[in-house]
Amino acid sequence: MIPFKKKILQKAEEMNKYLLDLEDLLPKTKKEYLQDIKTKRACEKTIELAIESVISVISMIVSEERLGIPESEDDLILLVELKEIISRMLAQKIRQMKGFRNILVHRYGTVNDSLVYQYLLKELDDFTIFEREINIYIKNLK
Repeated sequence: MIPFKKKILQKAEEMNKYLLDLEDLLPKTKKEYLQDIKTKRACEKTIELAIESVISVISMIVSEERLGIPESEDDLILLVELKEIISRMLAQKIRQMKGFRNILVHRYGTVNDSLVYQYLLKELDDFTIFEREINIYIKNLK
């Protein structure tokens, strides 16, 4: 059986792989992004997978730490926030990631491709913050 720390690190590595893929996929200009449906869909799916990796790490921590039985992904986030495994600021950012992912996956209304492009350019630092806080958590494990 793979030790818990290793599972977390593997999932974080998977997240980073998706982010590198996204960096390669994302055009330099919004105009290029908006004109290429294949690129748009590839970027959307790749960011979705990166966000899923974040949620998976949180889920593994909740399970390993026996923080409770969550009824939703929001509960997962709240449990690790209340246990101070992640900061309040990061918890809010993860909630926003999850909401963004839900818009992409479930197509609530019309997806605004310009806003998606802006998100992909501006919000990826949230993943770095997540990785930093999770690494601190891992270092403090007994």
